[in-house]
Amino acid sequence: MLPFCPRDWQRPLIDDPAPRIVAVVHRRAGKSTALMWRGLKRCLTEPKPLPRVVHILPYGVMWGRTGLWDQVTRAADAIPGAAIRKSEMSIRLPNGGTFQCGGADNPDSWRGGYADECIIDEFDDVPAGMVPLVIEPMLADRNGTLVRSGTPKGRGLLQTAYDRARTTPGYSAYLLDHTKTGALSGEAIERLRQEMTDEEFAQELCCSFEAPNSGSYFGKLLQAAETDGRICKVLYDPALPVHTGWDLGMDDSTSIWWFQISPRGEWRWLDYYEHSGVGLDHYAKVVTEKPYVYGKHYLPHDVEVRELTMEGRSRRQYLLGLGLRPIQVVAASNPADRVQAVRAILPKSWFDAAGCAAGLKALRAYRRQWNERMGVWSNDAVHDSASHGADACGTGVQGARDPQAEKPKSDVTPVRLDTGSGASWMGA
Repeated sequence: MLPFCPRDWQRPLIDDPAPRIVAVVHRRAGKSTALMWRGLKRCLTEPKPLPRVVHILPYGVMWGRTGLWDQVTRAADAIPGAAIRKSEMSIRLPNGGTFQCGGADNPDSWRGGYADECIIDEFDDVPAGMVPLVIEPMLADRNGTLVRSGTPKGRGLLQTAYDRARTTPGYSAYLLDHTKTGALSGEAIERLRQEMTDEEFAQELCCSFEAPNSGSYFGKLLQAAETDGRICKVLYDPALPVHTGWDLGMDDSTSIWWFQISPRGEWRWLDYYEHSGVGLDHYAKVVTEKPYVYGKHYLPHDVEVRELTMEGRSRRQYLLGLGLRPIQVVAASNPADRVQAVRAILPKSWFDAAGCAAGLKALRAYRRQWNERMGVWSNDAVHDSASHGADACGTGVQGARDPQAEKPKSDVTPVRLDTGSGASWMGA
């Protein structure tokens, strides 16, 4: 029995048996304390001989400066038979186990060791190659557990690990903002709200991955979708047609979104695909081989461009010949209108976390240009790798919302996709 009474939110994290855990927790919630006690518990209860748990902060000196080493020594004093080894920053436990503290500032110093569990705190601040090159080999022969935790610092290592954990069977992912832990009083929250900028508060207390990128067009809306649980597992509903939205690239990427619109106006984004350096036949094959009943394929106006390599036919005619039909050409529009169209439907959107991962990354990264001379955000978007996914989404949305668009035919017989579940994402 450990001499520690965890808070309600800490208990599931301490007891979680998953082999890979990612915990995104707001500042001052007590996550490092919870992880420390989790490590001590694992070390005391691990049945393998000479169990070892490693708890890593970004820098070794942080153990003293944050007061966390003081908490470790107080914990050791309360465990009968535990011995403190200050020079090694470790605790020797009565079952022969070792709870080892240290920093990520010298990754090579960990090489060659082993661990039954490795806890990495403030994961965004550790070297990018430390987990695959150092930590995973330490855990391999013991079939050890990896726990990564922190408060967001933009869309970095922690966000990537969190997204992977959410979509990998058997893994655990936590996103705990101040409303979910109850760790801070209302007075403390209001004081922090007054002292911080909106972006700082969103990042530190609301666990927003988007806050540092204030030029993002869709960041806050996608953060709301994540908080609401609308980035999850979304199943194909065979009773509804599937539409595609495209952005065509010749010298750069072509992007495609797959989506459905429910009778209640919910947009269900099923999949995303992006590639470059291949012909239109490649993309037509990707689309037509999916087991969907299609409604419309929304393509941008440049699909009407004629190509010498296509015997003078337009791209649209070429795609029709490859079986991509029906195609609806979406008229050219102001980029700002395309952005506004997407912003309007995001509060009603659900995204499949696995199928749309790359597309969501593009939407999050799509941003305005910063005018350095004027010190303001301009109205123009940055044209980079994120543009293709954002433009494809905008084309699909504008096409599907066009009141002149042809209604889907009612005599199409849906084909059921075997998802292994009799229920859709909404329990229908």
